[in-house]
Amino acid sequence: MPQSLAHLFVERIKTSQSSVAIRFKEARAPYRDMTWEDLGRLVQEMAYGLVALGLEPAAKAAVMAPTSYQWVTSDLSILLAGGVSVPIYPTSSSSDIEHILNNSEAQIVFVHNEALLNRVLSVRQKISHVKKIVLLTPPAKGKSISELGVDSNLLMGLEELLQLGRKLQQEKPTLIQERMDSNNREDLATVIYTSGTTGTPKGVMLTHDNILSVLVDMPEILPIGGEDTFLSFLPLSHVFERVCGEYYWIFTGATCAYAEGIEHVGKNMGEVQPTVMLVVPRILDKIYSKVNAGIQGASGRRRKLIEWSISVGKEVQRHKNGGKTIRQLLGAKFWLAEKLVLSKLRERIGARLRLIVSGGAPATAEVIEFFNAIGISVLEGYGLSETAAPTNVNRIHKNKFGTVGSKLKSVEMKLAEDGEVLFRGPTIFKGYYRSDDMTAEVFDADGWFHTGDIGTIDADGYLKITDRKKDLIVNSSGKNIAPQKIETILKTIPFVSQAIVFGDKRKTLVGLFTLDEQATIEYAREKNWAFKEFSDLIESDELKGTLRKEIDTRCKQLADYERVRNFAILPHELSVENGELTATLKIKRNVLKVKYKSLIESLYKEDSVLAGGR
Repeated sequence: MPQSLAHLFVERIKTSQSSVAIRFKEARAPYRDMTWEDLGRLVQEMAYGLVALGLEPAAKAAVMAPTSYQWVTSDLSILLAGGVSVPIYPTSSSSDIEHILNNSEAQIVFVHNEALLNRVLSVRQKISHVKKIVLLTPPAKGKSISELGVDSNLLMGLEELLQLGRKLQQEKPTLIQERMDSNNREDLATVIYTSGTTGTPKGVMLTHDNILSVLVDMPEILPIGGEDTFLSFLPLSHVFERVCGEYYWIFTGATCAYAEGIEHVGKNMGEVQPTVMLVVPRILDKIYSKVNAGIQGASGRRRKLIEWSISVGKEVQRHKNGGKTIRQLLGAKFWLAEKLVLSKLRERIGARLRLIVSGGAPATAEVIEFFNAIGISVLEGYGLSETAAPTNVNRIHKNKFGTVGSKLKSVEMKLAEDGEVLFRGPTIFKGYYRSDDMTAEVFDADGWFHTGDIGTIDADGYLKITDRKKDLIVNSSGKNIAPQKIETILKTIPFVSQAIVFGDKRKTLVGLFTLDEQATIEYAREKNWAFKEFSDLIESDELKGTLRKEIDTRCKQLADYERVRNFAILPHELSVENGELTATLKIKRNVLKVKYKSLIESLYKEDSVLAGGR
């Protein structure tokens, strides 16, 4: 195993050389390819440039960019120069940018474009440690760097950095290798600031060994090789995409194609034909919703055939996951279902797509089961920034829907007396940067990391997360209620995109829903409801009545005190821009509680058993 992530990258360059490393787009042009050799040359020149700017070993440099090959080259160049990489979400607020740059004491900041440059410059007077900002892409409208009106001692373009790097490389051709060789596995590789559903972001310190220990355990779980193609679109500032989408891609020697943005994923899937994707549940839900709408809109006979085929696929999956033999009759049914329906459904989603890993938030078992039934392996996993991403992942041949899988080999796992999930092992972080007090709060005397998540572990060692410890609702009768369990059930209603449950210190629960506009409109048209706009539809008695019936039907298995008694429909999807979601699309529950306080209060003022909700 290499002694650092920088060594991992350099070894991959030597091994794969002329193979395609990345695929990327510029403007609206078709995808372009870059080989490992060319990628390595670019990263090395950037690394020399950083040294020329004065970046010392173990010094911090930040990257603020969307998911792109420029993000990756910036990150890797920092590591090759012996520095510590500090990612900043491109959606971060000015106060978070200021906090991260000051707390990390970053000396150099890579920014992707002029818009992000202006965000950093807005706090320029408060970030005294920053000595240089590197603009990764040229300014808009043909402007030069000098025309941006920024002090040339502070700002430089990528090409200028590369020129500095080439000059130093000629003078000291072994310098980067010497920097790399001075690194060891226990050295700090990155400080990842948590996306922060509450409070100020905390800097999670991950060493080279933390991340490399994850990579060693991954191949038996995610069998990926040089013939595979990733489609990368989740934020690289987040540990999931960073470890599994950047470093594991390098580890495997696959090709990584970068989407133009999360809104273009569908189009880009058609262009690059990926075999592997990392997603958050909302992406899966959107794909499933679109495919399911097509199924529901099929003619009667065709729809029955599709539903039969999917049911056969589910039965085959249950046999495989249970280690049972697929007997002749089931095999014949599956052959027919595959020929007539399942292969066509896969073609519609992604002709070569074979493996999806879902993380970052709880996924819906119904959705995961659907994808596996049609022949696309969807594995739900679990991990935190503090655990260097995955501690648990389901297995292709033992996929327990509704769980996050069994642990990685190198990790120890147990439950505390109150059900909190604890981990210990080489993948667990070393602490929060410059915060011994917060570090002491999450580690016990025996070195176990307390995740803050509540869960259960079955006889096969498969973990099921039931809720966040801090999110538990305690109703007026003192009952502990796990909102995520209820919300996951509510999101199985076909056109519900998000469900958020409230009820702390209350007698009953209420919910706020967001709806998938297209799916809701198609459903309403199928039912011949009268409406002009989506805004009319969400106020209609028909829709509210349908939702009430769906809620009652799907929540029958819940205890009486766990059932949602009243609800409201929000007129828009939750978004990062509105501060309702984190950059990794997690719900900011406390923000919503404050933002929609009057609406939530109004639900309690109404009769708690209204037939149609609100």
